[in-house]
Amino acid sequence: MNFKRKIQLGIASATGILVVGLFAAPSVTNVLHAASDTVTSVSQTAAPTTVKGTDQTVKATAASGTKGNYSVKYTKAGTSSTTATYRQTDYNNSSDASKQVSAVADTQGDSVKLSSGTSATVQGTMGKVYVHWNTGSWSVTTIANTQDVATNPTKFANQVNTQLQKQDLTAKNVTSGSVTVYDTAQNGQANSVEWQNGAQVSKVQGQQANTVIKIAAQAKTN
Repeated sequence: MNFKRKIQLGIASATGILVVGLFAAPSVTNVLHAASDTVTSVSQTAAPTTVKGTDQTVKATAASGTKGNYSVKYTKAGTSSTTATYRQTDYNNSSDASKQVSAVADTQGDSVKLSSGTSATVQGTMGKVYVHWNTGSWSVTTIANTQDVATNPTKFANQVNTQLQKQDLTAKNVTSGSVTVYDTAQNGQANSVEWQNGAQVSKVQGQQANTVIKIAAQAKTN
């Protein structure tokens, strides 16, 4: 009887271990899932690796975050300082996401035609010339120093419009998008391109307009 009892206890103990093992497995799965959600390399993102702008070539050197909320840093060739940043964020819903995109529907100013025939408005204030236009789901605003465009207020706007069309940026199918760029390099990352797709928002910021537009244009779409 004692021998039988020992066998029964042994079976019960082994079964207990098996049961514990079965319940422990999901925890391991969760850990693996969390690890796979982490972004550590540019190849895991929608951002392009290398972009050749008019005056500089930038390379994505670091990526961090999660698949639903990550950032990619770009540095100019031969330097270590960040010259542009690509960010992608998933929000709870499209309504929350829409609040993150600074799209402008209408602006005050004189009506003008860009070289491509695009209708725009131009306004000068505080030493700057602002030109704004809408195309599809996108709004575009260019900002130039008055002295740079004194004889041709739409000079920079025409350059930007030509690049946007060449890069097919504003042809991207988005919920809404916004482009704000300056005619001179900015110390901060004031140039920006941002767009919404449903509950997801992507944003590129950088020192040079040409580079920011190219990063955004070359970004992968879902």
